[in-house]
Amino acid sequence: MDQNATPIIDALREFDKKKITSYDVPGHKRGIREDDFQKLVGKEVFLMDVNSPIGTDHFAHPKGVIKESLELAAEAYKADHAFYLVNGSSSGVQIMIMTVCYDGEKILIPRNAHKSVTNALILSGAVPVFMEPEINQHFGIASGMTLKTIQKYVEENPDAKALFLVYPTYYGACADLERIIEYAHSKDIVVMVDQAHGAHFSFSSALPKSAAELGADLVVASTHKTGGSLTQSAMLLHNEGLVKHHSIKKRVLMFHTTSPSYLLMASLESSRKLLATQGEEIFSELVHECRKVKKEISKIPGLSVLDEKEGVTSMTYDPTKIVINVTKLGLDGFDVYDIMFEKYGIQLELAEPTIVLAVIGVGDTKETVWKLADAFKDLAETYYGKYEMLDIPEEIVYVPPQIMSPRQAFYADKISIPIGEAVGHVAAEAVMIYPPGIPICIPGELITAETIDEILYCQENSNCVQKDSKEADKILVVDDGEE
Repeated sequence: MDQNATPIIDALREFDKKKITSYDVPGHKRGIREDDFQKLVGKEVFLMDVNSPIGTDHFAHPKGVIKESLELAAEAYKADHAFYLVNGSSSGVQIMIMTVCYDGEKILIPRNAHKSVTNALILSGAVPVFMEPEINQHFGIASGMTLKTIQKYVEENPDAKALFLVYPTYYGACADLERIIEYAHSKDIVVMVDQAHGAHFSFSSALPKSAAELGADLVVASTHKTGGSLTQSAMLLHNEGLVKHHSIKKRVLMFHTTSPSYLLMASLESSRKLLATQGEEIFSELVHECRKVKKEISKIPGLSVLDEKEGVTSMTYDPTKIVINVTKLGLDGFDVYDIMFEKYGIQLELAEPTIVLAVIGVGDTKETVWKLADAFKDLAETYYGKYEMLDIPEEIVYVPPQIMSPRQAFYADKISIPIGEAVGHVAAEAVMIYPPGIPICIPGELITAETIDEILYCQENSNCVQKDSKEADKILVVDDGEE
């Protein structure tokens, strides 16, 4: 197929030329009345915001331009089938799990999975077996899963129906996915992959291979994160085998809006074209510059940068993720996150107690990558040697006991108690820093002293803690009578 083709965009252009008077939805009628949003983005956005008029196509049963666009996406992403998602990879995660796992069935999941996995478990009733990921102690971050660890969990849970993996992790860790998929399939276990942060993997030999290319059954990729499409747009990829096309499509339509945004679908199509036709050139240059910048930053006193081959021998790292340990500056990651924005005009992706993360995507250039090095040089000159190194607890490999399934805990009677008194209770809510959205505790887990320490530290040092309980010093737990 011709990856230069843009059937959805072409159809929108042709429709605009007809100057149709609209008696259908959306109600803005292609922007006839100017409002504040139109003043911000321009009328062209409204002209393209249509709802499947004649000459375009229908998402639920595509026969024309959407069908052709999805076929182009599947080829580009090296999968058998592709679906556009207009509610992000979070909806894709829910679709994958709801397709494969029914109430009471086991699914193996790394404990550093995104909060959308927890929501999918609540919806499906699937029973999680949380696996301990490798931990990079120096950077205080969870890494990926090794084949050896997965084999251990499979042997202990031979009735597991599915294996859910994060590839890459938020920080770029990439497991030996090809061997893991081969092993799981030998046990008839479905492999689902959250490749939200690796939407660019299919398009350059300088990057790890994509999960779909390596044979995963179902894959979500957040095209908006690194691939250049508009926020909220993503891809769901499917390879025929243990999961049938009609089965996954049924769940896509169940979770998908019946009025998908043509703006988001067009941006996915445009992103696919850019990545498929120029991705090799763009990312070869960006990877080259990222490696040079990492070396430069690692020379700065008080800073260290995660090396692509650091830690577990079977783990590599996405070179476009720049993870910087800042604790020797006498600052934690939250401090640096704020300083970078306020002093240098730099918006980092996230902060953790020990690190900050910069994500490089298709829209970056040599100039934007090197701006990081200049800012961190000045930061180190300002802070290094002026303050004592912070005492931040080491990350530990620990998965709290799962007393109830997330679904059971979510629907159980709950009480709100002071966080400091919650040790020994069963969590009835998820608590996390967002981003990255990896829960500190999950509904159904036993709350431990380690859990409480981490929540309190994050509350004291970050304004990004999310939880259901309205009171900052309280947490929702399962009523003792329910346990």
